[in-house]
Amino acid sequence: MNQTDQKIAVLKRLREMLLRQKEKLQDYLHLLEQEEGSIVLGETEKLLSQVEMEQTIIADIFTLKRVIAPLETLYHAAYPGRESTVPALKEALEDMGRQVMARNGRNRELLRERMDELRREITSLRTWPKAGSPFAEVVPSLVDITT
Repeated sequence: MNQTDQKIAVLKRLREMLLRQKEKLQDYLHLLEQEEGSIVLGETEKLLSQVEMEQTIIADIFTLKRVIAPLETLYHAAYPGRESTVPALKEALEDMGRQVMARNGRNRELLRERMDELRREITSLRTWPKAGSPFAEVVPSLVDITT
């Protein structure tokens, strides 16, 4: 394999990894949209399964980043500024990353609001019976026989 073939192989492999990362980020964005709906509707079981899927997707994204880093080093050595598709793809990935962070922040805020709402509801349920219970009457236990 000559040097040109090696450069092309590095470029193809890098583009393939970047496209896989883009696909994973799109999956993550879609999952975050579903999570938002589950939070709003209060579907806790569905939200739990979505969070588990989210952890898997995040692990896949970090694995891809670890594979991409050395490929980028090889890419920069092979193409010191002449190739144009990879920088455009990297910019799209960075944009998607910003979208993921914004949506994730919005979901966290929705979840925080929902939890505060549930806490207030629980607190109101705890203080609900204001009147004394008829079963909680004081019953004398000693009889005064001195009078």
